[in-house]
Amino acid sequence: MVDVKLIEPLFLILVPLLYFIGAITSSLKIPLNSSPGSPLKSPLICNLAFVAALAGAMSGWLLPGSASWLNLAPLAYIMLLLITLLGAVLARFSMRYLAGDPGQRRFMVWLQIILGAVSLIVTTNHLLVFLASWIVISISLHQLLMFFPDRPRAALAAHKKFIFARLAELCLGLGFALLYFQYNTLFIDQILAASAETDAIPVVAQFAAVLMAVAALLKCAQLPFHGWLMQVVESPTPVSALLHAGVVNLGGFLMILMAPLISQVSAAQWLLLLVAGPTAVFASLVMMTRISVKVRLAWSTCAQMGWMLVECALGLYELALLHLVAHSAYKAHSFLNAGNAVELSLRKRLVVIKTPSAIQWLIAAFLAFGLAVTSVVVSAGSTPAQMFSWVVPGIALTILLSEVLAAGGGKQSIVRGLLIGAAFWGIYWAQKSVFHVLLAPPESQADAVAVSFVALLLILLMTGYYRVRYQRYSPSGARFYRFLFAAAYLDEWATRFTLKVWPAKLPDVVKPHFVSNHFEIKESV
Repeated sequence: MVDVKLIEPLFLILVPLLYFIGAITSSLKIPLNSSPGSPLKSPLICNLAFVAALAGAMSGWLLPGSASWLNLAPLAYIMLLLITLLGAVLARFSMRYLAGDPGQRRFMVWLQIILGAVSLIVTTNHLLVFLASWIVISISLHQLLMFFPDRPRAALAAHKKFIFARLAELCLGLGFALLYFQYNTLFIDQILAASAETDAIPVVAQFAAVLMAVAALLKCAQLPFHGWLMQVVESPTPVSALLHAGVVNLGGFLMILMAPLISQVSAAQWLLLLVAGPTAVFASLVMMTRISVKVRLAWSTCAQMGWMLVECALGLYELALLHLVAHSAYKAHSFLNAGNAVELSLRKRLVVIKTPSAIQWLIAAFLAFGLAVTSVVVSAGSTPAQMFSWVVPGIALTILLSEVLAAGGGKQSIVRGLLIGAAFWGIYWAQKSVFHVLLAPPESQADAVAVSFVALLLILLMTGYYRVRYQRYSPSGARFYRFLFAAAYLDEWATRFTLKVWPAKLPDVVKPHFVSNHFEIKESV
C-alpha cells in the first residue's frame, strides 16, 4: 500500500523529471511537429508538468506529505504553478514562432532544461541542489542568448551576462558555504529555523546574507550590471519572455526564501536599499525615453526588479511575492504580444498629453490617500513599513486618477475614475492579504530610517516623472530627457571595463568573406 505522505513529494519530483525527459526527447531526431497524441511533443510535456504541479498542490492541501529534501511550503507551490503555467504557454508559442527555423529543436531542448532547473530551485530544500540548479540555469540561458551567434549585440550581451552570472554564482556559493560552516547543515529549513530562533545572528551568517544579497542584485540586473538585459532583445521573443518573466526573478525569490535570515541582517537590507532603490528610480525614468517596445520592457524589468528587492529590504516579503507573480505574468504577456504592443504604442504617441490641473491632482490625491488611510486603519498596520505598503499604491492611483480627470468627460470621467480606483484597490488588497496568509513573513521589518529613504526615492521618482511626462520640451526638461536617453552612459563604462577584464571576440557586422566575394563579383561583371 502506498504511503499517502509520499504522494505530494512524488508529484513535485515528477515536474522537473518531465522537463528533463522532454529535453532528452527533443534532442532526438524525431520531428517536433509530430502527431497531437505523441508523448514526445514539447508543448504536451510542458502541459503535463503544469498538471503535475497542480496535482501536487491539491494533494499537499488534502494529504500533506513530508520530505526532508523538498520544500513543501506554499511559497514553493506558488512559484511552481507560475513556472509550469508560463512554461506551457512559452512552449506552445515557440512551436509556432520558430516553425521552420533550423534552431527550433535546440531552443526546445534548452527551454525545457531551464524550466526543469527552475522547478528544482523552487522546490528543493538543499543548498547544493539549489546552487547546482542556479548554475544550470545560467549556462542554459547563455545558449539561448547566443541563438543568433552572428549578431554582435547578442554576443556582447551574452558575454557580459556570462561574466556577471559567474560572479553571482561565486557569491552564492560562498554564502552557502558560510551557512554550512555556521549551522552544520545543508538543509534550508533547518538553517532558517536556527536563524529565526536567535536575536543575534552570528557574524559568519551575516556575511552569508550579504553575499546572497549581492548574488540577488547581480541576478536581477541592477546598476551598473544592467546593460546585458537591454541588449538580449536581439534573441528570439520567447527567450526574452522566458528571461524577463522567469529567470531574472530568481534573485527576488532567493531573498523571499531566505527572509528569516535576511530580515535580521541590516547590512544586507541596506545593501539592497542603496543599490536596488536608485536603480528602480533611474530605470523607471529611462524607460519613459525609449522608443523600441522591447527595450522599454527591458528597462521596465530592471526597474521592477529594483522595487521588488526594495520591498524585501523593507521586510514586505508578501508584497515582494505579489510583485514577482504579477510581474512575471505581465512580462510574459507583453513580450509574447509585442507585435500588437507596437501598434498600441504608435497610437498612444498620437494622443495629446493633457497636463492635470492643480485641482485635478488634489482630487486624485484626496481619493487615493483616503483609501490608503482607510486601509492602514482597517489592517491595523503598526510598523512604518506596513503603513508604507499602502502609500505606494496610493501614489500609483493618484497618477492614474489625475490623468483620467485631465482627459475630460465631466461627471462621467469622475465616476469612471472612482470605479477604476475601487477595482484597483480591491484587487490589490485581496492579493496582498492572500499572499500574507500563505507566506507568513517574519515579523521584523525595516525601521523609520529605511522607510524615509525609500520615501525620498519616491519623491525623486515623482519629480522626474512629472518632468519627463509634462515638461519634456522645456529647456531644463529637454536636458533631463537627453540625460535619461543616454542612461548616464553607465552601460558603456561597464562594457569597457568587462571587455578589459575579460576580452571577447565579437562577430563582425559584415562577414569578411561576404565582402570579398561581393567585390569579386563586381569586378568580374
